Amino acid sequence: MANPKILVLNPNGTDIYDQATREVAEPAVSSDTEVVVRNLAGSVPRTAFLPAPSVLMNPLLEAVVQAEKDGFDAIVIACCDDPGLQDAKHLVSVPVTGPMEAAAYTAAPLGRLAVIAPRIESGENENLPTDSNWVRRHIHQYGMYHNFAGVRHAPCPHPPKEDTDRLLDEDIGKLCDIVRSGMANALQETGINQARLACEEDDANVVFFACTIWSGLLDPVQVAVPAQVLDPVATPVRFAEMLAKNTA
Repeated sequence: MANPKILVLNPNGTDIYDQATREVAEPAVSSDTEVVVRNLAGSVPRTAFLPAPSVLMNPLLEAVVQAEKDGFDAIVIACCDDPGLQDAKHLVSVPVTGPMEAAAYTAAPLGRLAVIAPRIESGENENLPTDSNWVRRHIHQYGMYHNFAGVRHAPCPHPPKEDTDRLLDEDIGKLCDIVRSGMANALQETGINQARLACEEDDANVVFFACTIWSGLLDPVQVAVPAQVLDPVATPVRFAEMLAKNTA
């Protein structure tokens, strides 16, 4: 397929990360591929992070169905827990992928995959998983457990909920900067070392940072470790482009 059109769907109720997503997604694909970033504003509660599954799934799947009607040739659900992915695949005829699925398959020809998962620190995080079982479950579901080097954790610092709620109303750009700055600092303090340990102790050849807020922040990790580092936005967008171009 020539000139594919890809939707990157941020599954939250604001545009807080849309620009950061766009800045990584657009350069990740070839010049003849169009990338559009959308979110679920108006369909789910306004939150800087992932909404609860009870309020997320129906709007998310409705947005996937609408994306096919709007002429998109592939869809990325931009959350590393790949929410709703299997149901979405059954609802539309165009390819749908998520960061974890794309990372699992992208890593296959490159070597053993290690995942650095976020460890929840504070703030509005009750809908994020607190252990590594979700990573293992996905890798097994995608049939790539034989290629799995393991999962390690790095901090995922979030502002206190009262600050998040206030800044969502007062200055959403400042809130985005605070969250991403905290994630960047966490990479320097913990994430790089966890990636090194994954290479040295777990024999990883590929390292995937499993939170889309880390997207665009991983250059220092790539410089520091002897492995291919997979960005959580660029990786699924490239994978979606490949699927779209190879779909009749």
